[in-house]
Amino acid sequence: MNRVVYRTDYYVVEENRQKEIVVMDQIPESAAVVAVHQGCLLLVCQHREAVDEITWELPGGTVKPGEERKLAVKRELEEEAGVLCKDLSYLGSAYPMASLANRNVHFYFTDDLKVSGRQESNQDEDEDVRAVWVPLRDVYRKIKEGGRMDAMVGHGLLLSKLYGFLAID
Repeated sequence: MNRVVYRTDYYVVEENRQKEIVVMDQIPESAAVVAVHQGCLLLVCQHREAVDEITWELPGGTVKPGEERKLAVKRELEEEAGVLCKDLSYLGSAYPMASLANRNVHFYFTDDLKVSGRQESNQDEDEDVRAVWVPLRDVYRKIKEGGRMDAMVGHGLLLSKLYGFLAID
């Protein structure tokens, strides 16, 4: 049995028999969206304490208990980027760090977007997120060169390619 090291309403940090730390997310479902418009990918930049850097990430976040994943994606897209969308295509899910945490991310694709202009007013108080549109060729280059890109960006782009929504050239 694992020993609980730290507990909050959101996470339980445990130490296993091998003295490894395991993070049990109390709300393990999250969703992220590959949002593309005119050859650009919508990314959000934010400081992450674990790496002490500003990272580029797909818009997304926690799926609240009882919330539909599509509605969570739409909510997060508007909160983080001030962007509305109608149609979303489900791409699949993945565990971004299965060796460390139980977080399961569901990926969606959309190119049906409208800027609402409400980003800053909808962000949670503890969020400091900046949305940027980046040409896909620059995103691919940054991934190839090992830029400060969250791994879920690459996974989302690969799924988008596999489902025929994007070409990688």
